[in-house]
Amino acid sequence: MLRLALVVAVTGLAAVLLPAQADEPAPRIPLVAGLLVTTAVAEADGDYESRKRLLGRDGDGWRLGYDASLPGADGTPTTLRCERLLHDADLDAARTYRNRFEADTEEDYPGTTALGASRAVLAELEAGGAARFALVGEEGWLARAGAGAGSALDFAAALMANPNVAFKGELRRQSTGSLPVLVNGRRVALPVLVASGRFTAKSGQFLDAELRLLRDPGNPLALQWRIGDATLQVVRIDVPAPQPALAQTLKAQRRAVLPGLLFDFGSARLRPESAAALPAIAEAIRSAPGGVLRLEGHTDGIGDGTRNQRLSQARADAVRAALIAVDGALAARLEAVGLGATRPLAGNDTLDGRAQNRRVELVLP
Repeated sequence: MLRLALVVAVTGLAAVLLPAQADEPAPRIPLVAGLLVTTAVAEADGDYESRKRLLGRDGDGWRLGYDASLPGADGTPTTLRCERLLHDADLDAARTYRNRFEADTEEDYPGTTALGASRAVLAELEAGGAARFALVGEEGWLARAGAGAGSALDFAAALMANPNVAFKGELRRQSTGSLPVLVNGRRVALPVLVASGRFTAKSGQFLDAELRLLRDPGNPLALQWRIGDATLQVVRIDVPAPQPALAQTLKAQRRAVLPGLLFDFGSARLRPESAAALPAIAEAIRSAPGGVLRLEGHTDGIGDGTRNQRLSQARADAVRAALIAVDGALAARLEAVGLGATRPLAGNDTLDGRAQNRRVELVLP
């Protein structure tokens, strides 16, 4: 069975932690059907992303859909997906964070969380500064992150023999602050609690880990986590919002980053999940003043400039075609333009910055 290894060495982790900001309240991130959390992982050829979406209630919990677009050896994207059950009792009190996903299967691991820590763990970190905690990850990912006695090859062999190995220890609160994340297309600073610890397996192998947890007692998402040298970061959160919100943003600012549009790695193929966002976009276009509106495709600054320009044009074209499929009358009101990496919203030296730059905008004339 295929397994997904989320592995990357990222430097400058501390640079993305911002001082706590009280002047602009951060939006809440509720547990609701349709909530989409996108995590970015840096690779030499660009960032690849994994996505976790709450599909709906299922018995005593939530059904979580997981998928990731990975760069294949020949450049062709590979998609891995599965579903997992998240029990309400575990979201309340579990102490094991299972960041390991199987491909093409339905998973149910009572006693674990998948989006972040449980409410009990966050509460203990807030109140007392420490909480018992355990990590279960994909064996190749943990092998790169692991330390302790023995060679890296010995460690990898031990994990392959027991892919469900748990590393147990204690999280200790280190600091608080905020982390920049795109929420419904808008960059906001979400409040985080930083906690770290050393975690040990039965074999004696150990690893050091650090998590940045959303300071929301109702939904303590893991917004960034580092295990050894492996770092992953949530760069985008899409929360289902009333349809008028996009139209209001477009009217007020004359342009809007379109939320909910997902593409495969390095590709202009709109992922099927994007269909949910199209009706609200179409309605915003219909309610806009007369004239031709422009769909602008933008990329980050990784890779060749000519390739980025072509990719941005292809993505803008793909969004235009998808909207026309929803409402054929929009064909006369939409043009598509690719601008490559020429108009960044942020720097290209961080996962957060690159995520902001990869976008499609709707612009009024």
